[in-house]
Amino acid sequence: MTSKADLIFYGGDIITMDKDATGVKDASCSGPTVEAVAVADGKILQVGMRKDIFELVGDETQVFFLSGQTLMPGFIEPHQHACITAENRSLYKDIGGVKHRSYAEVSNTIKKRLNEVKPDEWALFVGWDPELIPDLPELSATHLDENYSSTVPIVIVGQNWHVCWANTPAMNAAKIDTNTPNSVGGKIVRDEASKATGQFLEFPGMRLLFNAYPKPSPEHLLKSFKDQWRFYSSVGFTTMTELAFMPNNLLRMILVFLACESECPIRLALYTLEHASISHDLRSSLPSQDEFCPDRLNNLPSCHGKELLTPSTLARDKSWIKDRLWIAGIKMMADGSPHCGSAAVMEPYLENYLTKILGFPKAPNYGKLNMESDALVDAMKFYDKQGIQVAIHSHGERASEQVLKAYEQAIGSDGKNDNRHRMEHCGLTTVEQLNRAAKSNITISFFIDHLRFYAESYKTKIFGERVNRWTPLSEATKAGIKWTIHQDHPAFPGEASPFSNMKTAITRCSRDDPTTSYGPEYRVSIHEALKAYTINAAWQLHRDHDLGSITPGKKADLVVLSKNPYDVDPFDLESIQVVETYLDGRSNGLAFAKSVPGNNFSLLERKTE
Repeated sequence: MTSKADLIFYGGDIITMDKDATGVKDASCSGPTVEAVAVADGKILQVGMRKDIFELVGDETQVFFLSGQTLMPGFIEPHQHACITAENRSLYKDIGGVKHRSYAEVSNTIKKRLNEVKPDEWALFVGWDPELIPDLPELSATHLDENYSSTVPIVIVGQNWHVCWANTPAMNAAKIDTNTPNSVGGKIVRDEASKATGQFLEFPGMRLLFNAYPKPSPEHLLKSFKDQWRFYSSVGFTTMTELAFMPNNLLRMILVFLACESECPIRLALYTLEHASISHDLRSSLPSQDEFCPDRLNNLPSCHGKELLTPSTLARDKSWIKDRLWIAGIKMMADGSPHCGSAAVMEPYLENYLTKILGFPKAPNYGKLNMESDALVDAMKFYDKQGIQVAIHSHGERASEQVLKAYEQAIGSDGKNDNRHRMEHCGLTTVEQLNRAAKSNITISFFIDHLRFYAESYKTKIFGERVNRWTPLSEATKAGIKWTIHQDHPAFPGEASPFSNMKTAITRCSRDDPTTSYGPEYRVSIHEALKAYTINAAWQLHRDHDLGSITPGKKADLVVLSKNPYDVDPFDLESIQVVETYLDGRSNGLAFAKSVPGNNFSLLERKTE
């Protein structure tokens, strides 16, 4: 006998994203056909015609009328730094180009924060962005000392998170002097006398400062994570990622605490940040799923946040931990960022005042590769043999070439394995390289949304006409690649916004000029964009068996939208409101926490029909 439903949804458009029951009328993806969805025990029980679904109504069934709104799978963000973004809430003051439009505004924010700093505190800022705020000056330790403070440690992180600047007190506190060596993959920029200028490149170099920061309290940090998780849910995400997981005892405890909470709003996939040159012994000890085993956490060394994990917390359903929090793979970085001239490109960057302010190396500058090719091949062979997925950051063509050759040498070019190794960002990756990636079964997550904020500066100051072939999405589709799109916060302006990203993928226009499409031949449809945030993203994370579509047996991770994305002009996608999200069939309470224009989402009397 068929079990009864806990929840039933009907009365609106239902987009399943299931390839066998896609929820659309025809190949043009013009509208949905599924009339109702039944949920039981946190999973999709049945989809189909309303009359069939209503046979599953029982005494305890809650029936929700969508009132013409749209139900679809919850969004999956395949490349984000969710943990770092949450930690930023506790550490940094935003000086980015979304909230600030001039150096005067940025300077006022910095000075205001300095007036609030308590003894032994640092003044930490994030979002320095000369591309969006053109009148920003060139930064150095001397500039910060003379214009802001020669006593309070100051660190300013670039919006791209590949560069930061520190004043002299900060470098002294971090014990950085003429004898401090560069970290592998990072750089302390020095003058002709070998004195540190205050500029630090790439995360390993920046971490020399980060490790010296005073840390927030466990309670403050936990609140930041909770607030960040709720925000992700409020914009439609039900699964997030951290592509630079660097575990410590307190972070482990916070993540397990959140995953064990019954009201946890999101799942989290973690990719451990590593470098190709580490030894085999170290690779063998990399984090695995038992990082989050409650028994192991109980045996951790003393930690000032250990009280967060009480016996009652760990007594909850331990299966939630693996289901909601898991190690998905390894992350490595083949090159840097186009915003500081460190992405490894084939043609030199342009040279001008902006590139000087951004801290680009002197012309001719082709960026740099972060890893030796032999070491990368060796690392790939090790991880592939272990069945571990690898995601490699590769923005420029030279980086993509190095990564592709490493994959081809390590796993062959026939793509027989199913590790679903990844290439990340792929800003200037060529069509020929995409075809090779497809042959080797390499999946790609594109950083298309750069065009929304940076298309004009890329064209006039950094790349020239190359900007028109930035992330050629349509060619990836032609090659047969299952690709996704992402926004990579906090290394990107503003907050996570899936519909803004989809809008850029479809229009390839910047926020300030909706009439100019940069590389219109590489635009994609709304259907392809939605796949990138649902079924393709689930596949990329090896969770397509239970996430990414409204399919019987899969998790009931759902989002209710105010409008059907298929019926909205691409330029108006950002007008779509998230009415409610569900994780495991449990409401995250958004409909009751905020007012959504036109929201008629309602719980009906049982036995409505």
